[in-house]
Amino acid sequence: MKIGFIGIGAMGQPMLANLLKHGHQIVAYDVVEPALAGAVKAGATRAASSAAAARDSELVVTILPSSSHVEAAYLGPGGVLEGIGAGRLCIDMSTIDPSVSRRVAEAVTKRGARFIDAPVSGGVPRATDGTLAIMVGGDARDFEEARPVLAAMGANIIHVGPVGAGEVAKLCNNLVAGVAAVAVSEAFRIAEGFGVDPKILTDVISKSSGNTWVMEHMHPVPGLVGKAPSSRDYAPGFTTDLMAKDLGLVVNAARELRVPVVVAPAAQQALRLASSHGFGRKDFSSIYMFLRASSRESPV
Repeated sequence: MKIGFIGIGAMGQPMLANLLKHGHQIVAYDVVEPALAGAVKAGATRAASSAAAARDSELVVTILPSSSHVEAAYLGPGGVLEGIGAGRLCIDMSTIDPSVSRRVAEAVTKRGARFIDAPVSGGVPRATDGTLAIMVGGDARDFEEARPVLAAMGANIIHVGPVGAGEVAKLCNNLVAGVAAVAVSEAFRIAEGFGVDPKILTDVISKSSGNTWVMEHMHPVPGLVGKAPSSRDYAPGFTTDLMAKDLGLVVNAARELRVPVVVAPAAQQALRLASSHGFGRKDFSSIYMFLRASSRESPV
């Protein structure tokens, strides 16, 4: 297919590359010129705006950092709605507020086009391998139409429900992952303080009730898991800033539903503190580096 691809950041770049590998033609746009130049170097055609990318394609894919970016890309001047043809399908793969997905979907529908949300999990490594988990919200027929395109980028593609449901599933997943990363990092910092070998503690927890995906694949202690970001100077699969943003979306969604949440706000605060101390662009498992023991003379 000829696909309009909007948003060529850390995730978008390898996802675009996988679409090209599967034989799709890409018309790319990004507000950041070096990102757009990278897409062109990979084999995409340059578009002058989101509207132009939508106008010159059969299907639109967007993956952007936040709710405001998605609203601007679709509803703002030069946005997708200005160029999208009747009956065309839009796939937003950003992680944003579910209510924003529904609002954008309503505007796209009024234009005579179609919209599904399809946020992803797995970070840059799985985006590069084309093995992302993709959670889709939208009409079942639109989901089936999108499946071949999504299959070029992901290995686990799940239809969750109507528009917005994919975002809900993604946020719930990141609540667990973000909290787990903080908890695992705290545990290993405490063990370190008492002189317990982190390799031995890993063996204990891996055989006990505290075992988690985060510890197995993203161990925060450098050198224990070769492919973990911690063993590569916390090169981001998923940054601290993005995880803090997602946990903020979780907290807002819970507040809207009047559901009490305790651990998500605490984890978000820890990640924000880590970001303010220089770890924002590192992988979110770098929270371990932020959680250093204070001196005995410190009041805390």
